[in-house]
Amino acid sequence: MKSLKLLVLALCVAVFASCNGGGDAQQQPVAAAPNAQEQMAPQPAADTTMASQQVPQQAPAQTAALPEPITTFLKQYFPGATVAGVETDNEYGGLEYDVYLNDGTEVDFDARNQWEKVDCHTKAVPAALVPSAIASYVKANYQSLPITKIDNNRYGYDIELSNGLELKFNANGQFMGIDD
Repeated sequence: MKSLKLLVLALCVAVFASCNGGGDAQQQPVAAAPNAQEQMAPQPAADTTMASQQVPQQAPAQTAALPEPITTFLKQYFPGATVAGVETDNEYGGLEYDVYLNDGTEVDFDARNQWEKVDCHTKAVPAALVPSAIASYVKANYQSLPITKIDNNRYGYDIELSNGLELKFNANGQFMGIDD
């Protein structure tokens, strides 16, 4: 039974890794146990009098491979989340990082370790990341819709609201239009 669980776990990891790969990005292991058997906690024998069985606990992902500015950013804006995976890409003469957190958030960093994109999918982006002019515009015009994604590019900002609407702002936070 234990061998079957290990086989299923290995297959799940392989499928996940193949789905998240692509392009010339490379998946870096974030945490690994010396062997697969050490990842599974021993299960007690079935006992109908037990209220609950112990569930194997996975160690939190390590961020030691990430540059210090990135780990500082993650601790500041996502203090409760842990790193679930990291992809690296050698672009424009430097290493870029795509960091995936255990809550589903993706944060992309450029070769200077500055954030380029924060995608929280269904949750609101941390308010401190949104320039005040953009936050004011969204509050005045789309008050009930949180910002779930923000892209910081050299021309300004692209944001996505929880309803999927994409808005463009210049570098000063002035509204430029709806992205279609």
